[in-house]
Amino acid sequence: MRQKIETFSLDESLGFWLYHSHIQVSAALRQTFQDAGYDLTPEQWAVLLRLREQEGLNQSQLGEKTSKDRHNITRILKQLGKRGYIEKLHDEKDKRAFHVYLAPAGRSILKELKPVVLKHRDRVCKGFSKNDLLKIRDYLGHIVNNLQRS
Repeated sequence: MRQKIETFSLDESLGFWLYHSHIQVSAALRQTFQDAGYDLTPEQWAVLLRLREQEGLNQSQLGEKTSKDRHNITRILKQLGKRGYIEKLHDEKDKRAFHVYLAPAGRSILKELKPVVLKHRDRVCKGFSKNDLLKIRDYLGHIVNNLQRS
């Protein structure tokens, strides 16, 4: 006799909804930047924000703080450097390593894009209270902690 196989719907998968919402939010932010006349990706924006929070990080630290692997963070930093948004300074102790800092153009783009990003955030968060958003952030943090502990 055959065993009945329990069905599982993708629409019931938390992982699917997390991924789907990430893709939608990222694509909308990319389009928002383009519509405002900026050639910047959400990933590049995230790196610039992390650098504003803490300058002088090395490539590995930036990758960790933005959830980017070595190859992606290298590509992102190369693009940001070409645009003059960042500066790389060699480590005095290890000439192979470098630390990353915001260049004046990087600081400027962060200021210019602040109202654009706030408008995008308002669109994404429409209908949620501050308390709702705090709960969502806490729930997502809980998921990340669960996965990092296991």
